[in-house]
Amino acid sequence: MSFMYHETSMSKTHQYRKVMKPLLERKRRARINKCLDELKELMIEALQTQGEESITKLEKADILELTVRHLRKLKNQEVISKNSPSDRYIAGYTACASEVSQYLSSIPGINVHFGSELMSHLGNNLTKPLSVSTSSLNESSSSVSPSDLGYVSSGSITPPPEPKKSIKTENVWRPF
Repeated sequence: MSFMYHETSMSKTHQYRKVMKPLLERKRRARINKCLDELKELMIEALQTQGEESITKLEKADILELTVRHLRKLKNQEVISKNSPSDRYIAGYTACASEVSQYLSSIPGINVHFGSELMSHLGNNLTKPLSVSTSSLNESSSSVSPSDLGYVSSGSITPPPEPKKSIKTENVWRPF
């Protein structure tokens, strides 16, 4: 009799697994699909804010590939932003020079010689080290002229204004 009891309990366990396994699998797939739908929405938003094409119909594999690619791109940007201040300065200087070049080329009737001289000047000054640091500017009480920062023009430069001397005034009654 104990043998029969063992068979019936096994069959109940077997039946339970037969019912529960597909149910658990459906729940797992539903969670995966829900997360993929959320990822799809997030990736579409991210791609649209970056100006990339609008994508509405994506397969699951496409969503995962786009997400991985986007995360790698963000990671690379983070690595770039952690560069030294001089690397960031050079990158900004180069981007600015490129913008100046594009602007000069869009102006009709501009002297080509002037544009090439300006770009040559900008290129030569890129290699010069930045001699003025922000900490020395904060500590210094005198003002800094453009020539101190490496910006010199052929026009006249007015000297920096003299610091005003404080005039001693008598104590004045104030209501506060």
